[in-house]
Amino acid sequence: MPGYGKYRSPEEKEEFVKQLGADAKQRVIDLAENWEADAKDVAEFLIFSSRFPDYSVRNQMLIYKQNPYAMFTAGYNQFEKMGYTVQKGEKGMRIWVPHNITYYRGKESEPWKRLTKSTPKAVRDMIKAGMLETREELQFYRYGVVFDIAQTNCPAEDYPKLVGLGCADELHAAAFDIISEYSNRCGMPVRTIDLKSVALRGYYESETCNITINSRLADTQRLSTLLHEMAHGMLQHGMDTGKSRAQREFETDALSVMLESAMGLPITDTRKEHMSVEYKNYITELKTGKTDEEKAEINEQIDKVFKPIGDLYKRHAPQILAALRLSGIQPQPIKTAQAAPEQEEKTPEHIMDKPKRKMNRSLEREMNVERSEFFGNIERSG
Repeated sequence: MPGYGKYRSPEEKEEFVKQLGADAKQRVIDLAENWEADAKDVAEFLIFSSRFPDYSVRNQMLIYKQNPYAMFTAGYNQFEKMGYTVQKGEKGMRIWVPHNITYYRGKESEPWKRLTKSTPKAVRDMIKAGMLETREELQFYRYGVVFDIAQTNCPAEDYPKLVGLGCADELHAAAFDIISEYSNRCGMPVRTIDLKSVALRGYYESETCNITINSRLADTQRLSTLLHEMAHGMLQHGMDTGKSRAQREFETDALSVMLESAMGLPITDTRKEHMSVEYKNYITELKTGKTDEEKAEINEQIDKVFKPIGDLYKRHAPQILAALRLSGIQPQPIKTAQAAPEQEEKTPEHIMDKPKRKMNRSLEREMNVERSEFFGNIERSG
C-alpha cells in the first residue's frame, strides 16, 4: 500500500487511513492479549508510561508497542525548537492526535461562536487575556508522528534535563521531606515513628487520611513506602468508591510503581511479579461472566483500565517533580516553547513523506468522521 505522500487516488487515501486505524487497534489488542497471557510486562509498561504523562494512555500504548525503549518523544518541529535535529532516515512513531474546535462567548446569555481563521484579532486578543469564556469540542482524530530523543543529535549530557532520571540515592532523605510536605498539603499528613520492626514499613489510615512511615527504614525504603501509601490516599480507597478489592490493589500498586519510577527508585523483580498478579486478578474479575464478544471489547479498550491511574499520576507527579527541582534535587528541564506533544505538525519529506495533493474535501470529511468514530474511546487529555 502506498505511503501517505504517495497517493494516486482518493480510494488509496481512504484505504491508507483505514489501515492506520486497524494497525493502531491491533497494537492495543496485542498488548492486552500479551498481558493476559503473561502479565510480567505490565510493570514495564507502567515504568515506561511514567515518562509520558502528557500523552493519553492509548498513545502511550502505541508508542510502547512501536518502541518500548523510548525515553522522550516529540515531533520533528518540536525538536527543532529545542535545538536538536532528527537524524536523516529515522522512522517516526505514529500516534493519534485530537483535533479540537474552540468556541467563545462574552456572556452566559450569548450564543457560542466558533473560533476560526477569520475571527478578528481583537477577539483573539480578548481570548488570550481571559476576557472571553471558551470551551473546546473534539472534532476528530488525525495521525501524527513523533520521534524518540535517541533519534536526534541531542548530546548525552542533555538527557537528564529531558528524560528525568530521578534523584540520586544520597538525596532520598531530602526528597522524603519534600514529598512529605506535598502530601501534607494534599490532606494526607505524614508522620515518622518507630514501629519496632522493619517488617512493618508503613500504612495509610483511610478514616483520618494519615500516613505513618517506619523510622527504622533506610532512606530509599522510606521514600518508596511513602509513595506507595500516598497512592492509597490519592485513590481515596477509604471512601465508598464502589471498587472491588482486586481493582483497588491493582490501582494502588500501579500508581505507586509510576510514582517511584519517576523518582528514579528501582522496581524490583519481586515487585513486578506482585504487580502482574494484581493485574491478572483484576482482568479476570472484569471478564468473569462475560461473553466472548464482551471480553474482546475489554481488550480493545484496555486503556480504560489504566486511565484512572494515568489521570492521578498526571495530576500529582508534575507538582512533586517541580517541588524537587525547586530544592535542587533534580535538574531543571530544558525550557522551550514547544507545542503540546499531541499537537499535529508536519514532518519534512526527508524524514517522512507528506501528501503531494490536497485531499478531496468531501472524502476528507468522511474519513474524519470514520476516524472519530473508530477512536471515540481515546481520552481527550494531552
